[in-house]
Formats: sequence, structure tokens, C-alpha cells
Amino acid sequence: MIIPTNTDIDTIENKKIQLISIITQVYNIDILDAIEHLLINSETDWWNSIGKPVQNAIDEGLKDIKKGNLLSHNEVIQDINKKFKDL
Repeated sequence: MIIPTNTDIDTIENKKIQLISIITQVYNIDILDAIEHLLINSETDWWNSIGKPVQNAIDEGLKDIKKGNLLSHNEVIQDINKKFKDL
């Protein structure tokens, strides 16, 4: 979790005020509905919606990256071609 600094909080508060000002000038219900939908859906953290097995797989992949366990695109394609040459 990233903890915002006071400068970040000031910037965020200023941005909110700007957005409120812009929204008060909108008279298109479709745009207002889209804004509402965006704000409601942005509160859901996608990480919590993907399930533990997928989270674990992502974590393992990130660990591999940190360790330098990587394959180039060409290496992956060659490996796939070897494994599935009969298809």
C-alpha cells in the first residue's frame, strides 16, 4: 500500500475540486452515468476478485522475474513449437 504524502493529498484534493466543477457543468445523463459507473467500479480492487490460485501464480511469476528466471519471446515460441509440433 502506498501512503500519500501531504503534497499528494493536496494534489488529490485540488483534483477533486476541479472534477466537481467540471461535473456540475455536465447535462448529459449518459456521461453522468458513465462517470458514476467508473467511480463505483474503481473502488473494487481487481486483485481481490481473481482468486487465490491466480494470485499465487502471479506472485510466483513476480518472484521469477526478480530472480532473473526469464525467457525471451523467441525461446518461448521455440519451446511451444517443440511441444506442439504435431498439432
